[in-house]
Amino acid sequence: MINKGVDGILISLSNSTNDFNHLQKIIDYDIPLVLFDKITKLINCSKIIINDKKASYDAVSYLIKKGYKRIAYFRGDLNPQNSIDRFLGYKKALEENNIVFDYSLVYTCPNADFNEGYNNAEKLINDHGKTIDAICTITDLTAIGVINYLNEKKIKIPEEVAVLGFSNWFMSTVITPTLSSVEQNAKQTGEKSVEVLFHEIDCKQKGHPITHKTIIIDTELIIRNSC
Repeated sequence: MINKGVDGILISLSNSTNDFNHLQKIIDYDIPLVLFDKITKLINCSKIIINDKKASYDAVSYLIKKGYKRIAYFRGDLNPQNSIDRFLGYKKALEENNIVFDYSLVYTCPNADFNEGYNNAEKLINDHGKTIDAICTITDLTAIGVINYLNEKKIKIPEEVAVLGFSNWFMSTVITPTLSSVEQNAKQTGEKSVEVLFHEIDCKQKGHPITHKTIIIDTELIIRNSC
């Protein structure tokens, strides 16, 4: 892209990105760069994000207020910032409600996909049996894997185990039971990202200084039948 002389670049990082030299190269070439959704705090540029920590905190707090106490968490990989922040939100909700954090209830889903949700649900039930009353997941696709396993084992959702996803993917409304989830407002994130990038490109072309900003898009907890 740099060789082709693009006016600006929008990037959402992959889950496996842990070297940011390519991003710094964009900055060094004085090309406007905007990160969105999956970002790093180590690069000085504009960022369009949600408050992942608060969104996860609100979701887990809702489960606790509904009476769920033994809440497992299927987190993303150890590297992405949004995975870190959602995990921290989970821990904070437990701590503020006087529920002791139990690391044995945390399972890692590096790809955050259906199979990891299914397989970790199987491990969770084998490890902890009926002591678990809720599962909070990093993505809806992971949650759908969980629901598929619980349905196969005839574990009632939400009577025995509640399930909560993240992203409000369209599949959330067509599975049984329908999935409660966090709405990320991805369309608004996309619109705002392009708006900020166009502004920075315009500033550069006019010789005006560029002021980097971090814009936080609001999230919403969507409650359906899974909890």
